[in-house]
Amino acid sequence: MGQSAKDYLEAEVKRLVDQAREVTRAAEAEGRTLSDDERMKVEGLISETNDLKGRISSIDDNEKLLEAIDRAGAHGMGEPTTADQSPAKSMGEAFVKSEGYKRLQARGLQGSWTSGPVGFDGAKLTDAGLSVESITAASGALPLQPQVLPLLGPVEEPLTIAALFSQGTATQNSIVYLEETTTQTLIGGAPYSGQSSAAATTVEGGVKPAVFVDFTKRSTSVEKIAAFLPIADEMVEDEPQIASYINARLSVFVRQAEEAYLVNKLLGSAISTSSGTDVQASPNMFDKIAAGILKVQTAAGLNPDAVVIHPVDFWTMATTKAVAGTGDYFSGGPYAVPSRNPWGISVVVTREAMTGFPLVGAFREAATVWRKGGLTVEASNSHSDYFRKDLTALRAEERLALTVLRPKAFCKCS
Repeated sequence: MGQSAKDYLEAEVKRLVDQAREVTRAAEAEGRTLSDDERMKVEGLISETNDLKGRISSIDDNEKLLEAIDRAGAHGMGEPTTADQSPAKSMGEAFVKSEGYKRLQARGLQGSWTSGPVGFDGAKLTDAGLSVESITAASGALPLQPQVLPLLGPVEEPLTIAALFSQGTATQNSIVYLEETTTQTLIGGAPYSGQSSAAATTVEGGVKPAVFVDFTKRSTSVEKIAAFLPIADEMVEDEPQIASYINARLSVFVRQAEEAYLVNKLLGSAISTSSGTDVQASPNMFDKIAAGILKVQTAAGLNPDAVVIHPVDFWTMATTKAVAGTGDYFSGGPYAVPSRNPWGISVVVTREAMTGFPLVGAFREAATVWRKGGLTVEASNSHSDYFRKDLTALRAEERLALTVLRPKAFCKCS
């Protein structure tokens, strides 16, 4: 039925209610109770009213169903949905503001369902979920300041592997780039023995030497990185809870998957290797890193800016003493935050690094992480037997690639 039928039924309900009130008011005015005939008349009017209200409720249900069908047709379930109205400041907020999630709230979680992929272009993963830069860009707010605790100083987020590299935006599924294999300076068409990659010194008015770089043309594909978590249906129904979970927990798993991808791609490149014996006859972990720095400086002509290291190796360094067993800690001891800059370079501690093999490199200058689109999150109960168990599969995906422009700028310290 249309709106006109609903208006007619509502008018009839009002008319019947008014009639029933007239009967009861007449008895009250005469100071008596209802007679049997009057009671039967009132009960009949109430019965008719309830029937009409049932028909009105059916009309409302039909209208809601038609609205749900219209919303479902507006966006295909396989098409990414984005946050509506004001820009989302986090992935969790983008998810709960998406049309896919709003449809779920309207229809409930009965039967088989999916939210459809929800994209968030401002996502830059850190240990806390999103970087200060992405939140600031989305909200227009001033940059956040590090939290300061008494006696401890500023508390800052640790570096991630992805943050070490230069950042680029990809628009195609394949990236073609030139890998720098050798560099040398040419004077008169012949290599200049005094320098390997920088311009040579020349006299005033003399012929300027050319810096020759030998390139190898390569290509790499933009690949999909995904993380998957099971959650309870009750969490999906709770808007603040699911938003907080996506921001605080799901992003951790995406970051870990991203770290594994980047380390494997880097180790698969033609990077250098070094031994601590290059600087010491009996090297420790500090000596291994120093040897890696030396290798990058001599082989690639660049200064390393970071080292990626396994937690076992990091804490071996943090607990190393100047004199075994009795000396002071190099890193300050158990009541101080361990230093994270051996030989003046930054440290990223991750399980994805190889135990006993720190990875030193000029990350910013020699490689680039390319991202295509932002982080995408989708929820569904269609996985395995999740429908039967009232569970929801929460999946996050991103697309990225790594190009190593100068492999010799990275060194695996063995």
